[in-house]
Amino acid sequence: MGTRMLSARRSMRYWMLPLLFIVGQAHALDLLGAWQAALSQDPVFAAARAAARVGRTKILQATALKGPQVTLNAGVAGVSNDNKITDAQFSNAQFAGGATGTNGTTDFLTKTDGGLDLNVNLRAEMPLYDVAKISAASQLNKQAALAEVQLIAEAQQLMLRVSQAYFDVLLATDALQALKAQQTALAEALASAKARFKEGDAAIIDTHETQARADMLSAQVLEAESNVHLTRAALADISGNQEASLSQLSNKANFQQYAGGDLQSWLTRVQTNNPQLQVQQLQHDIAQLESGKLQSKYAPMLNLVAQVGSERLQGLAGSDADVTNRQLSLGVQLTIPLYSSGMRDARYQEALALENQARSQTDVVKQRAVQAARSAWMAVTVGQGQVKALEQAQHSAEVKLDSTRLGRDVGDRTTLDVLNSEQELHTTRLALYRSKYQVLQALLNLSAAAGELDEARLHEINQALSQ
Repeated sequence: MGTRMLSARRSMRYWMLPLLFIVGQAHALDLLGAWQAALSQDPVFAAARAAARVGRTKILQATALKGPQVTLNAGVAGVSNDNKITDAQFSNAQFAGGATGTNGTTDFLTKTDGGLDLNVNLRAEMPLYDVAKISAASQLNKQAALAEVQLIAEAQQLMLRVSQAYFDVLLATDALQALKAQQTALAEALASAKARFKEGDAAIIDTHETQARADMLSAQVLEAESNVHLTRAALADISGNQEASLSQLSNKANFQQYAGGDLQSWLTRVQTNNPQLQVQQLQHDIAQLESGKLQSKYAPMLNLVAQVGSERLQGLAGSDADVTNRQLSLGVQLTIPLYSSGMRDARYQEALALENQARSQTDVVKQRAVQAARSAWMAVTVGQGQVKALEQAQHSAEVKLDSTRLGRDVGDRTTLDVLNSEQELHTTRLALYRSKYQVLQALLNLSAAAGELDEARLHEINQALSQ
């Protein structure tokens, strides 16, 4: 019950957040804001919310199965009726034509040609024991819980899709900025090479090599600009906001705080809390209830039945009789299925096969969830080491670039050497950014695998971004 209430509270947050989200157009859109915007914009999550609404109706249906069912039937029909009663006993001697105090028998004949049969019947029926309805009610409650867990799973998947799209935009922007920085450096180097050639301090080959690299870089810039446009469009498809500027990765973010922790602890939580695994386990439970329902194919059904009705046979001709029959009854009704031409046996075999299929699928989902968690944990753990190494590599590349520039000024290095050092620095810096984004995304993937990805975790990752 505690898990169920927790799931309900978590799913309710995913209903309310779109109503609370307001983003100012003048402010940068951060990761948390992008997700909150996506809650009301993403069509996939909108479908999940609709499915959750459907699931909540299952609880009412389950309750209704256990309650009374009341039906009212009424009808009218034209009939011709002959009704004969023989040897009816009576004690009215005068009616019989005999002496006072005598008893006798007689026959009665009522006849109606072309009359009307008017009937009305009110029936209330409540199950006292019905294995099929008990199982069906349990299935409906499981289906309601399934819809809530699926909503939580879709919310986590939405977070992952938003974060991946967000980081894709940042990385594409970083790549474009790196290329433009190289383009600026190339323009300065080209102007310097031309000037030195005119003064006779450099060969024409420096100018040609610099020009060739500048032309190639222009093509790379065009490709990078296209990539920025495409990644922003992908983010806009989810969040509905394409014009807002994005918060960038902060250089002050301490990535050593995003530790993977103990792997075994993560794997234990995955096997308990993974949303996809919970979904599959509920589907297995539903299949198991279906086979259990059909297994008791000869189980009796006992219902409490109350009924009141009236039927009137009204003759239209003067010689026709009018007959009125009223009935009130209260009792129990026992129903025992005996034979269905093999249909119930066939359905039971089908249900058993589906139950086995669901059990195998549960094992597959569990295996995949554990594998995903292990991969994400490795990405976080190894990624932290890569970030640290690339930070040192970036520092070394900066020192190398300064030394190369100094060497060019004194004639020990060429312009091409400087350009190579520039490119090495920007390549290293871009690799550092990519590793940082991968660590953040892997941490979100790890949290999702353990069923712990929520807005609090997203807010923690969001702290690595700056306005």
